[in-house]
Amino acid sequence: MTEITIPKYGLVQDIKPHYVYTIKVLSAGYQECVEKRYSAFHAFHRELRKSISTPPFPSKRIRCSQPKVLEQRRAGLERYLQTVFKIEGGYKQVMEFLGLKYQPSHKIDVKYQRPVFHMISEHIPSKNKHEKRLCLPDIITDGVLKALYG
Repeated sequence: MTEITIPKYGLVQDIKPHYVYTIKVLSAGYQECVEKRYSAFHAFHRELRKSISTPPFPSKRIRCSQPKVLEQRRAGLERYLQTVFKIEGGYKQVMEFLGLKYQPSHKIDVKYQRPVFHMISEHIPSKNKHEKRLCLPDIITDGVLKALYG
């Protein structure tokens, strides 16, 4: 399973100060972090929409550099990448955009599913000493046995 997040952003003091977003890619056995400017995301979006139907993209114009506004943009970019990641062919394009190695065998959203019920190893007493029964209501046990064995 591969997971992509944008956990933070930061101000780069350069000739023209700008913000960069840290993109973290977690996959089986490795973690990669890449920093990209909003303008790189926007260029990626413009190219991507030529080939696939893209999700909504966060607005280019922001009025101020308040943390709340920047956090909304960070969250919007994260949602955007996660959505593109799930689109057929999107995973490869995102990995190329980030400059990371493409892994064709990746799996998306494969999560451990918890069991619907749990078998209890303790046995409840029965009329016959040698008969052992699990702690499930008879109707469930009977239904399962009937479904399995007709």
